[in-house]
Amino acid sequence: MSLNLQAVFDLAHSNDPIAPRVSEALSVIEEAINTYGKRRLSLSFNGGKDCTVLLHLYAAALHKLDLYPTENGEPSAIHAIYIPMPSPFHEMEAFIDESRHLYNLKIFEPGITAGGMKTALDLYRKQCPEIDAILIGTRRTDPHGEKLSHRTPTDVDWPAYMRVHPIIDWDYADIWRFLRALDVKYCSLYDQGYTSLGSTYNTFPNPSLYKPPDENNINDGDTIPARYRPAYELEDGSLERCGRGIKAADQKSLGILDEGRVDQQH
Repeated sequence: MSLNLQAVFDLAHSNDPIAPRVSEALSVIEEAINTYGKRRLSLSFNGGKDCTVLLHLYAAALHKLDLYPTENGEPSAIHAIYIPMPSPFHEMEAFIDESRHLYNLKIFEPGITAGGMKTALDLYRKQCPEIDAILIGTRRTDPHGEKLSHRTPTDVDWPAYMRVHPIIDWDYADIWRFLRALDVKYCSLYDQGYTSLGSTYNTFPNPSLYKPPDENNINDGDTIPARYRPAYELEDGSLERCGRGIKAADQKSLGILDEGRVDQQH
């Protein structure tokens, strides 16, 4: 699969409803590149839909500046950091590995640390001291996202980085319109009804996307597994995180638990 990065700029200059969002995000990214240079700029990437959008935007911005996919005639890698949650989905890790090859990502992986993200960033500072800014796919509707701006430094008691949020003002529908309009590869879990991904033990398909079995196709004695519509069919973006933190017992009581999926998760 090859990357059509020019299509990002075609979308930004089109009459599409998300064109202003795309144009603004590209401007924020280009400003970060001009300020820090590619060598001092990294990307937070965990395989989720938001950082996948950001990765594609960043690759397009670098391409415009002749910094990607080659630079001075040599393959040009994109710096990234992956801070995993406990018990990650194997589909998510497979997608991260696929993206590593597709986008030529040079990913720093500190693993799961006792101090969480703060310790991971401290390790990153020690291992890659040249990195001064990190592109992050946080949106304003995310937890703790309401007070962020396009550039927000880390707190004084954290490792010193400038956090850059190019898609901070995007909403759920914008994310899926971008991914689908440009045919950007994304994690397969989103096609299985997941709308927000975390750890396997606290993330489930979104109940709002549950698709009841067709009673006309059920034979006596058949066991019909739960089915869900894909994430991009969620019409109310405020329900995005309804699949997070829902206990398996609660889903089972609703008759919408995919037993096979939960077995794989644990």
